[in-house]
Formats: sequence, structure tokens, C-alpha cells
Amino acid sequence: MGKQLKTIFWIVLTLSLFGFFRWLFLLAIPEIALEFSLGTTFILVSGLAVGRAVVKMLFRSHAISHPASVNVFLGVFIFSSLLLIAFLLNAMVEKTTLFSFAVTILFLFLVAAASAGLFTNMREQYKAKVTSAQAAMAQSRSELQLLQSQLSPHFLFNTLNNLYGLSLSEAERIPPLLLKLSALLRYSVYDAKEAFVPIQYEVDYLKNYVEFEQLRLGDRLQLKMEIDAQFGPDCKIPPLLLVVFVENAFKHSRNTKGDQVVIDIQLRKRDHYIVFLISNSTSAEEAHERHPDKHSGFGLESVRKRLGLLYAGKHTLDIRRTANSYEVELTLNCQ
Repeated sequence: MGKQLKTIFWIVLTLSLFGFFRWLFLLAIPEIALEFSLGTTFILVSGLAVGRAVVKMLFRSHAISHPASVNVFLGVFIFSSLLLIAFLLNAMVEKTTLFSFAVTILFLFLVAAASAGLFTNMREQYKAKVTSAQAAMAQSRSELQLLQSQLSPHFLFNTLNNLYGLSLSEAERIPPLLLKLSALLRYSVYDAKEAFVPIQYEVDYLKNYVEFEQLRLGDRLQLKMEIDAQFGPDCKIPPLLLVVFVENAFKHSRNTKGDQVVIDIQLRKRDHYIVFLISNSTSAEEAHERHPDKHSGFGLESVRKRLGLLYAGKHTLDIRRTANSYEVELTLNCQ
């Protein structure tokens, strides 16, 4: 609230209180209504201003360590003071004394101060929570952007390693692979900057990636790929999320000792949920591997962090490893 609005607020509040008490005292004691109206208004507005200023100062200096307890205390004090004021006013109807009048005035001031303090404390608590939430959101957004920015180099690093191996033995297969790689990188660099993209973009990217691996693996690849055609344009997921599991499947499958690389990919839509399943063949030796290289697992760890940031408590990720297969099942909401 700007300074001008605050000034207008206090003027309107003061005039409203004065008008109310003027009307009230004209009914009860018309001969001194003006004096009592001015005095009561001054006491209440002063109490409100003092209470607000004191609590704001204490809150900002971090002197209030338990704001909720302060709220309870102020609430109890206000209620108790109002009861006391009611009692004193009732007593003054029969006999007015200077002491009872002074105590009533004092507690009117304290009630006003406590009420303003309670409201200010609750408001400052709310503002602190909003600020904290905004900071957490900004931090999460920064972490998410960092994770997404790391995926493309990770994919490129793995792919260049594969291309290097092929260049030594089957150099004639490199040109079409490079063309397919450029299409994959175009999406990951230019089109995958948003937090969420239509799932059809990811499906097209997965198909391009699978075609890339088919060119690389040739007849060794035994692939089954089933994707539902009922995903609408409003169904969105984080970019480069599913391809990490697909890349991982191809990576582990080609390390098997068998001639065939067996991979099964399924992408289903169930109500408002996306269900992604992928399994690949693997070897018993790899299933019991305990000392992977330091770069292995980066993609999966990145996916876990992104899911934690974007789908905290709203997704399931089940990874199952057997002696001959590696299976992943991911369920999450369409955004």
C-alpha cells in the first residue's frame, strides 16, 4: 500500500469512528457528545497507530520468535479487556468515579493497540510466508533450468562417444546418423526451453531418437513401440523427460553379451494420467555391477530431481531390475 493510500485509509478510519461515536453519544449524553466523540476517537486511533507501529518494529527486528503465540496472547488480551470494559461501563452507569473512568480509557487504548498489533502481526506473517514461497519458487525454477540445461550436453556427450565407436568400424553409417543427430539437437536446444511442452513434441522426439538408434544398431535391434494416439494438445509434460529412460535403455541393452538388443516402449493415457513403460534386455553381470563410472546415472538422477520439483507427491516412478531385464514405469498427470 502506497503512502497516499495509507493516509487516505487513516483519514477515512478516523472520520468513520468519529461519526459513529458522535451519533452514539448524541443518543446517550447529547450535552457533551462532541467532547466524548473527539476523545474516544483520539484514544482508539492512537491505540491503533501505536499497536501497529510497535508490532511492525518488533517483527522486522526479529524480536518476535513465535508469531503464533503472540497472536494467541493478543487475542486473549483483547477478549479479556473487552469484558473488563463492559464491566466498568456497567458500573459507571450506577456511579462514575475518576478511577473507573481512567481505567476504562486506558483499556480502550490497549484494546485498540492490541487489535492493531494482532492484525499487523498476522499480516506480516502472511507477507513472510509469501516471500518465502516466492523465494522457494525462484530457487526451484533456477534448479529446474539448470537441470534442463545439463541434459543436452549429457545426451550429446553419450552420442558422440557412440559415433566415435562407429567411425572406427563402419564409417559409411556416420552421415545419416549426423543428419538425425542435428534434428535431435535442434529440438533439445531451441524447442525444449519451456517448463512444459505438448506431449506430441516429446513423442516426435522419441521417434527421432529411436530412428537414430535403429540406424546405429541395425539388425541387432528388436524394438516394440506402442504410443496412444489420443493425446490432445492440452496434455503437456516437461521436455526431455522420457528420452532419458529411452537413452538409458539403449545404453544398457547394447552392453549385453547377446546378439539382440530387445527394447519395449509403451506410452499410454489413462484418464488424466500419462503412463510410460519401458523395458530393455540386460545381462546378469551388469545387473550386479557395483562400480559404474562416475558419469553413469546422471540422466536418471536429473529426472528424479525434475520430477521432485515439478510433480512433488504427484507422480510414481518404479524401477525394477532383474537378471535379464531393466524396467521403468512412470505415471504422472497431464499438465
